[in-house]
Amino acid sequence: MALRHGKNSELPVPRILVPRSAGERTVVVRAFRALPAAHREILTETLFRERTVDQAAAVLGVPVETVKVRVYHALRALRVALDTPDH
Repeated sequence: MALRHGKNSELPVPRILVPRSAGERTVVVRAFRALPAAHREILTETLFRERTVDQAAAVLGVPVETVKVRVYHALRALRVALDTPDH
């Protein structure tokens, strides 16, 4: 996934965040809530609030490259959380 700069930047919503049923939604929400606060924060700013990388960096007070790295790691952690069955 490439993250772009600027006003017209769009961040595609990963398929893992588009549940097809209420059951899938519950699983995604549970996995999201299990993420560390920093991961939830970066995904909230970029995906849910639909901010560009530049905007998220400004809001969070961090460099653009930091936003990119955090999004990468947050999505990776979310995928792991979704692939890990509950015990």
